Amino acid sequence: MYRILSRIAAAIAPALMLPALAACVDSRNAYSEYHQLDSAGWRYDDAAIFTPEHADSLCEGTVVVALRHDSTYPYTDVWLEVSSEATGRCDTLDIPVVDEYGNWLGSGIGASFQLSDTVGKLLHPSGTPITVRHIMRTDTLRGINQVGLFFEPHKN
Repeated sequence: MYRILSRIAAAIAPALMLPALAACVDSRNAYSEYHQLDSAGWRYDDAAIFTPEHADSLCEGTVVVALRHDSTYPYTDVWLEVSSEATGRCDTLDIPVVDEYGNWLGSGIGASFQLSDTVGKLLHPSGTPITVRHIMRTDTLRGINQVGLFFEPHKN
């Protein structure tokens, strides 16, 4: 019972926090987008390219990467490379997918889960690409359904 209630709370909490976060940022510069990945798997050479557009030509904010996976994901973590064409910056993320007891991390209901990790602060010129690709030791990564990118501008 506790497990069910904690999962429901984890699913509802982001929806309750969204209005509070929206009041803190200039929404004209916020960006979020998901890319649907091939149902056969996420190929190593198939990068997800995001092109955040902001109302301002140059915007400072925090970049967050999100993944949606199902229960067929075979590994305990996922390694990602996030690169910004404008700055030449390339970050590596190691996102845990399960805890030490084998329980799925993140939020979700049923067999679908969502995880996110903060890449860091970035001074982003509007319209320049940010690329996300997996760097796992397999050619095709199965079980990841979508990859998303969020840009949360800092309040001026």
